[in-house]
Amino acid sequence: MPLHDVGYRAWTGATVSPWLRWWVIATVGIRIALRSTWLGRTLILSAVPAIGFGVIFFVYEQSITQPELRQAIANMVTVAGGTQPMIQAAITDPVAARHEIWSALLLAFFRYPQTVLLLVVVGLVAPRLISYDLRNKGYLLYFSRPIQPWEYILGKSVIVWFFIAVITTMPAILLYIIGLSLSSDVTVVAATWDLPLRVVASSFLLMVPTTALALACSALTIESRNAVFAWFAVWLVGWVTYGVLTSGAVIEAEQRRHRGFGVPQAYSFVSRWELLSPYHLLGRVQQWIFGLFPEDHSVLPYLSILLVTTVLCLLFIYRQLRARMVA
Repeated sequence: MPLHDVGYRAWTGATVSPWLRWWVIATVGIRIALRSTWLGRTLILSAVPAIGFGVIFFVYEQSITQPELRQAIANMVTVAGGTQPMIQAAITDPVAARHEIWSALLLAFFRYPQTVLLLVVVGLVAPRLISYDLRNKGYLLYFSRPIQPWEYILGKSVIVWFFIAVITTMPAILLYIIGLSLSSDVTVVAATWDLPLRVVASSFLLMVPTTALALACSALTIESRNAVFAWFAVWLVGWVTYGVLTSGAVIEAEQRRHRGFGVPQAYSFVSRWELLSPYHLLGRVQQWIFGLFPEDHSVLPYLSILLVTTVLCLLFIYRQLRARMVA
């Protein structure tokens, strides 16, 4: 039986701009990820800390007109990691300390509940983004079209950025809006106008390196469970290494103190081993963004490590894709 009209045919469906090819990859990936029941439960759970911090903002604004609440807010600021001068200012003059207190609360929101939830959410989403394509040879389907490797990487990255923004950026902006709505002082906007910008900057410096690391773990293997293990192992090993080496530094400092020597300068800023832990490394950068970083210390080592890590991870992903395409 003869065959007729065999060959290429013009595409009659809707098309997108060549500059938005990565957006198609991102939107499809987001829709697929949202099918996960565990991911949906984790996203719902991420709203609980925002409610708790909203209560703290409410109590703080009420303490301005009700001095009997100031001790309670001082205790909350202590738990959030505030300094002693900050805690004293919350008691004596909460209006003047509003910017610093709000910054400390937003930083604590980023550092403690949301970073832990970020590990879980990224661990649910990112490991399978590239590993599945490598195992099922889905990358051949992508690159059979006019798509560059950087567009593929950007599309996969936007998927992770979206979920990180859902659990960090959006709740933090909502907390700021809640603080504005609860305040009876019209000067609150002039005093805190820069905080949303700091939230966006903190989210950006949180998204980019963590996403690059997560996608590198995904590109490392064709088995997504191995990528999940690699993702959590990096954070856990960094945390344990930091804890062990810091404990040794503290013991050495105490021994020097008992012998009559001064405490080494390297130990005066918590620990020099923070550079080995992704959690503590990102925390210091976020502290700098919110204006709470000590002025007598430099943030450049922290930023440099984040930049180098991000570049190396992206280069590794690109090399893995190019190797597959050549093969």
